[in-house]
Amino acid sequence: MQRSNVAELSAVPPGRVPPLPPRPMTARVAGSRAWASGRRLAMRVALAAAVVLLAVAGALGVMRSVYADRVYPGVYVENVNIGGKDRAAAKALLQQRADSLERGTLAFSYGGKTWTPALSEVGVTIDLDQSLDHAYDVGREQDARDRLLAMGGLLRHDRRFPLVVRFDQKVLNGWLDGVDRELGLPPHDALLTIDGTKVTVVPEVDGTITDRAQIQQVVYGAALSLRPAGGPLPVIAKVAQVRAADLAPAKAQIEQMVAKPVHLTFQKKSWDLDPAALSTFVTQTTDPTKQGAAALTIGVDEAALSKWLSEQIANDVNRDPVDAEVAWSDDANGLIATAASKDGYKLKPMSLARSVATSLMGDHAPVEVPVTVIKPDVDSNNLGALGITTKIAVGDSDYEGSDEGRATNIEVGSGLLNGTLIRPHGEFSFNHAIGVIDKEKGFVTAQIIDGTKIGHDDGGGICQVSTTVFRAAMKAGVPITEWWPHTFRLAFYEQDGWPPGFDASILQPEGDPFSGGDFKFQNPSDSWMLVESYTENDRVYVIIYGPDLGYTVTFTDPVLSDPTPALPDEEDVDKTLPAGTVQQTGFAQQGISVDYQRIVTDKDGNVVSQDDWPTTFEPRPNIWKVSPDMKGESPAGQEGNSTDGDSE
Repeated sequence: MQRSNVAELSAVPPGRVPPLPPRPMTARVAGSRAWASGRRLAMRVALAAAVVLLAVAGALGVMRSVYADRVYPGVYVENVNIGGKDRAAAKALLQQRADSLERGTLAFSYGGKTWTPALSEVGVTIDLDQSLDHAYDVGREQDARDRLLAMGGLLRHDRRFPLVVRFDQKVLNGWLDGVDRELGLPPHDALLTIDGTKVTVVPEVDGTITDRAQIQQVVYGAALSLRPAGGPLPVIAKVAQVRAADLAPAKAQIEQMVAKPVHLTFQKKSWDLDPAALSTFVTQTTDPTKQGAAALTIGVDEAALSKWLSEQIANDVNRDPVDAEVAWSDDANGLIATAASKDGYKLKPMSLARSVATSLMGDHAPVEVPVTVIKPDVDSNNLGALGITTKIAVGDSDYEGSDEGRATNIEVGSGLLNGTLIRPHGEFSFNHAIGVIDKEKGFVTAQIIDGTKIGHDDGGGICQVSTTVFRAAMKAGVPITEWWPHTFRLAFYEQDGWPPGFDASILQPEGDPFSGGDFKFQNPSDSWMLVESYTENDRVYVIIYGPDLGYTVTFTDPVLSDPTPALPDEEDVDKTLPAGTVQQTGFAQQGISVDYQRIVTDKDGNVVSQDDWPTTFEPRPNIWKVSPDMKGESPAGQEGNSTDGDSE
């Protein structure tokens, strides 16, 4: 019995395909020859194609090199052949075409009058740069295949691009506004005019205006086709939305608004806002989607009103906060306020305008002026917030022997310094603490050091106070940020056993008093510090209060150098002195250098700072002042050291 194919295939092991029966040898030889022949033909075709591609690629490479910065041949913009042109030349050609098109006119007629605006007058312009971009990009595509296709396309046919046209609606509207005026039939709704407190109804006018939607379509068509267009001027009859009879309620509302003033109050101050002035901020808004009385809304221009209100009352309302003046009281074991603080206020003009508008449009209820309250930094009701809890250090100095003027300046400066507060991590400045040294504050003329000579100026002796502050700050262990020792040793600063080098000079140049030498120190804590100062029995005291810093401060013994000789005596001829005067105003002194260290440690014994404090005191001569007739008669003059002074 014959077996089926199914049975035959099923006998093949799973996963294997039965082999084909072997072909005869002659068939295999013929097939091999045909395959070899086909392979040689394919190779020849491929070689020919490669040669063609190489030729094309070479040609394209040559073209890209030749037209590296020019438009490829066969490219047109608005029928202008710009092929082979660089960008500047192409733009020049297109500019002529664009100018001609933009000068093309439209023609509209109405009532025997004709308007012929150029396309540019109704907002149509040509964008040459973008027009050129499209043309210039041909053959410069990002993808190599796209470049090849583009270049192949140019071999078959030209590429043409339209001019890119722009349209400006605002320019068209401006031109149509002028046409509406020329028509002489401007319609308007009935409206209210307000003159002070007088309200008048201006009747409506029905009229004719241009149909802007239709005209816009005509302009669009001309812009897209770049061809002139025209015809009858499209117009529409404009009927007023709001008529005189509709305004009776609004007129009554405004009259009620300006019938009486709006009353403002702030603390003990008050103002009555003039109704005539308020009427200038009344607004009338027409809703184009509504008709009759419902179309008109009466309101208040709150932005303009807020500006006007600020101009009227801000100077009377705004006030900077005033810090409390404080002092340390041993009886109270802490700070007390010697002068109360004051809150500051800042007008809130927009909030005020809203409240005034509400009152104006309502029952004219009084308005309390809204303000932002600004609390002072030093609040007499919360002195504990300053964190001043202890006496940190005391500095002192002795000014016994000072003349009356010097003693006066020391007392004035000490009084000005007293009560100075230093912010957390803030910097104390002596010059800023006492202010400008002048007669208005009580300073008088006294001796000062002027170079190597003794001069006179307002505030002479004030360095006695800065020296005392320096000593207190040094003993407190706080960082010293600016310090200037004196040029010469002065006996006042070494009284009561103080060694040389524990003094601090200050300088206030005329015209810019805070640009000279100053004494400054830093508050290193998160709390405030207080500097108190007073004089008693020819002594100055400066006390620094603040938080407990936990510092221990020690000083090394001063190291003094060998002295340098005093300078030769000097004679100074002073034209202001009376005849026969010979007086010694300066005394010879040797020069010397001194140095010591300050070591500051914290409560755990760790060194916070260790600094050197060197001073070099210059030598000084004996100085004699003489009247002109006594020139050469002083000891210095007899030695030939006489000079004419500048004094008048």
